[in-house]
Amino acid sequence: MAGKKVLLTLNPEMYAELEGHAKANFMTMQELITNTLRKCVLYAAKAKKGKAGRPPKVDEPFLEYLSKTKGF
Repeated sequence: MAGKKVLLTLNPEMYAELEGHAKANFMTMQELITNTLRKCVLYAAKAKKGKAGRPPKVDEPFLEYLSKTKGF
């Protein structure tokens, strides 16, 4: 599968931070960015699924407060 190209312009601090994460996970920068984008897209697709387009119902308000999906 031929991939599409994307050009990212990052400030030096952000690049250094990403490079550190890539080295810690034994990945290249390209692998890290691809993996991060893939996870983000998959997570967004799963989060949108609900009854008739509504967000999933939460019975316990405290769980909603601590939920990772809050705010997206």
